[in-house]
Amino acid sequence: MRPRLAAALLLALALAACQGAPTEPPRPASQAKGDAAARAREAMARRDWNMAAPLLREAVAARPADVSLHYDLAVAASYLDLRDEAIREFRWVVANAQPDSQEYKAAKSWLAEAEGTGGTRSTAAPPARPADKSTTLHVERVGDAGLYGRVTWSSEPGGPQSTKRMQIHLTGLPGTSAKEQRYTVRTDDEGRYEFKRIVAGPYKLSDRVAGQPVWRLKVQVEAGRETAVDLQPGNSVTLRDDFPDEGR
Repeated sequence: MRPRLAAALLLALALAACQGAPTEPPRPASQAKGDAAARAREAMARRDWNMAAPLLREAVAARPADVSLHYDLAVAASYLDLRDEAIREFRWVVANAQPDSQEYKAAKSWLAEAEGTGGTRSTAAPPARPADKSTTLHVERVGDAGLYGRVTWSSEPGGPQSTKRMQIHLTGLPGTSAKEQRYTVRTDDEGRYEFKRIVAGPYKLSDRVAGQPVWRLKVQVEAGRETAVDLQPGNSVTLRDDFPDEGR
């Protein structure tokens, strides 16, 4: 066979093989939407709100009438201190959910507290996502106690990169008067934080809800009083850890 003819034959065979090779069909849009929602809820289960929020926005854009997705996005936004987005999504839930649904009741309760602050920063705790109709939904109560302080840190290693706009978390201890209560605020530009109208009782005060924290302290909040706790190197987890069983 002539070399030129052989080359042409090989090229034809290669083209035929490429055309005949099976190609993977694109994923249906519905599957992609489901993936975003499923991955978002996996992130929420890990309390990874930074990952959950954009996935939920993607899922809501694909399924704009889904009450549960709007509710989950509102919860994630409230944990991230994205007040405007949380209010918008909770309002949508109140306007579109069934009045006897757990999502409706939790959203309405959260809005009543958050919008009752007169435009100031709210310490309304994000409501838990209802798992099913048989689950008793816990909505965080409004109390008469307060907790405030200031975050300070020098250039020593192991501390926060900045004390500005840090998230500070207050979590009620199980089996106490503050059980299941959760509050989150951000520090101001000078590192100051303040929790208002919280339920009295024992709490865990920390800068993280997941991963390695810089602070993890047990604090007792008294009814009708404002308690002061400054967060500084002297009470960081390297020197004081009130919850060592939670790991580092």
